[in-house]
Amino acid sequence: MKTTQTRPLLIALIALAGTTLSWFMPGANAASPPEKPNVIFFLMDDLGWNDLGYTGSKFFESPNIDRLSKQGVVLTRAYAAPICSPSRASLLTGLDPARTGFTSPRGGDPLEVLKAHVQPRIYSPEEFKDNWRELPGGMKAAPPNQRALMVVSTSRLSTDYPSIAKIFKANGYTTGHFGKWHVGPVPFSPIEHGFDVDVPHVNSPGPMGGHLGPWPLWERENVPANKGRNIDDCLADHAVKFIQENKGHPFYMNFWSYGVHVPIQARQEIVDYFKARAPQTGQNNPVYAAMIKSTDAAFGKVWKAVEEAGLAEKTVLVFYSDNGGVNYGTPQITDNSPLRGGKGDTWEGGVRVPGFVVWPGGTKAGTKCDLPVNCRDIFPTLADICALKGLPKFDGRSVAPALAGKAMEEKPIFTHLPQYGVYGTAPTTSVVLDGWKLFCRYCDMADQRNRYELYNLKEDAGETLDCHRSRPDIVAKLSKILDEHLKETKAAVPQPNPAYRGANKGEFEGLAYEVLEPIFKRGVRFPLVVCLGAKDDNAAYEELQKGGFNQFKHPIYLLALKYPQTGEGTGALAADKVAGLIRKILQDYPITARQVYVTGADKGSAGVWELASLHPELFAAALPVGGAAPSAPAEGLKNLPVWAFGGAHDPAVATTRQLIESLKSAGSPEAKYTEYAQNEQVQLDNVWGNLDVLDWLFAQSRPLGKPGAQK
Repeated sequence: MKTTQTRPLLIALIALAGTTLSWFMPGANAASPPEKPNVIFFLMDDLGWNDLGYTGSKFFESPNIDRLSKQGVVLTRAYAAPICSPSRASLLTGLDPARTGFTSPRGGDPLEVLKAHVQPRIYSPEEFKDNWRELPGGMKAAPPNQRALMVVSTSRLSTDYPSIAKIFKANGYTTGHFGKWHVGPVPFSPIEHGFDVDVPHVNSPGPMGGHLGPWPLWERENVPANKGRNIDDCLADHAVKFIQENKGHPFYMNFWSYGVHVPIQARQEIVDYFKARAPQTGQNNPVYAAMIKSTDAAFGKVWKAVEEAGLAEKTVLVFYSDNGGVNYGTPQITDNSPLRGGKGDTWEGGVRVPGFVVWPGGTKAGTKCDLPVNCRDIFPTLADICALKGLPKFDGRSVAPALAGKAMEEKPIFTHLPQYGVYGTAPTTSVVLDGWKLFCRYCDMADQRNRYELYNLKEDAGETLDCHRSRPDIVAKLSKILDEHLKETKAAVPQPNPAYRGANKGEFEGLAYEVLEPIFKRGVRFPLVVCLGAKDDNAAYEELQKGGFNQFKHPIYLLALKYPQTGEGTGALAADKVAGLIRKILQDYPITARQVYVTGADKGSAGVWELASLHPELFAAALPVGGAAPSAPAEGLKNLPVWAFGGAHDPAVATTRQLIESLKSAGSPEAKYTEYAQNEQVQLDNVWGNLDVLDWLFAQSRPLGKPGAQK
């Protein structure tokens, strides 16, 4: 009797448990449609990959986000576009930026551009002004000192795309968008893209006027009670209301915060809290820390509403950032170390972001997913989890199996930035696959051919050692994949600029040279860097350009030449010839006379020692990099700051050390030597990619012909 009564109860409990565990696993419970899960997408703006507690920050605090990350699976290799609008367009469509043409943050431009295209080739020297000429329709022509014709990005996300909101809505969901949009104003707003609710229904790139109320962009909320209030906190109130009104109905909600986009601003009491504990180096910006804490609190408020409504076990949560952290500014906003670069460029620091997914019944709490995931994968993944029907074609794919702990094949991660980056890098497309990363820098060689760089991310996360020469097999494999991707997506690709005046090539007493002008205002005085190569193709010059000498921070004129070698007039004769050329350049170009520097690598470094010792009156500092043994007399260099770089494998290492020590003994204003480890390659791009080195170099300044001159 007892057994007879218990069996139906056990069967009922088992059935109930099965429903609870499988109600929104893809394909589960096929006999009767499962209950539809809610979806909340938390997206932060400009948040760096290690700017949270759960990603390893020792200074920034994010208790709510950290707690939520532990409830699901952390994406250890999450990628985004290097700038906001392209990422947002991909998240909304599941398409690659190369296909949508949204490759720059132009979502708020006055000019409506629905199809990406290469910038105009028209150029008239007499109309040249600040490197740009405005053309009818707001287009910009390429200036003649720009090697590539960049791509003009889309500025509106066409409503012809079947967006994520449209598809969820067609599957019975109520949809809401709260926060930043920036892929087009009305008639390209969230409402036209399928959202039932859009707050605050503006298209600004950030919280125009500031994060603290009153907010010019949000007139409805400009009330006395909101004075000094964080905008994300106010957005959270509207999101909470949306959750409460739709708790009995499946909903999809974007909570896309304005934090932590500029302006860097937060409530003073929170800033003071972080000021009291800020470290001296690394992540130490107290205002930025306060911004993260404020947005974290807003997320916490939203999720608390989910829990109080009893929806936590019925809601999929996605957390992501739209691009890498901003690792510049004064004071520096954040530190993406050990990754290189930040927002606005294709280095890992610009495209790696934090991310995690909480999927009740699908993900296990406290797990990690090491599969590379991109913005374009989010929409198809959510469609798979929620068993949506009527799906469009995606460039991305569902990674739901990987989130649930199953093995998946790694697919290429593409980044298409066909404009010049914030670090002065050329228009670029990159691909990451199997631990390798290949960059294609468009038209970046002296003859406007494409230049390639290759990095082993497994061994070199900071992208410091270019392997493209030593691994041509990997370059060939990845370049083929990259070319096929651009062709398949019908991407607009930069082209050589026919108006490019080259690097102002010339000849002086049989000495071939090139002068590259800064990609900034023409005619303005900037420092001159003399780069001595040792090969006919000016390899040292190309290496220096690849290092990027950071035109963004240190715009320069660059004189590149092959230093005369054996049989071409060495010693004083060669140095005199090069010195004569430098004096000619100083007359022909608006050079800052107190800032002329000389550098070179390999055999060119021997030329640096020789030239600087025989003509110290020309230079403010010297930067020899590795290579041949110097034969310069220390006496000629005693009044010149010198920073030498070498490798443990260099045959000249002992001589270089001895020369630096002799300079110190002779009273040199500054003589330094940095030695690279045995397995590290010492090239100009290593040195010139180091901002500490550049800051030191450009801090040296003295009038030409002052103490130290011998001629």
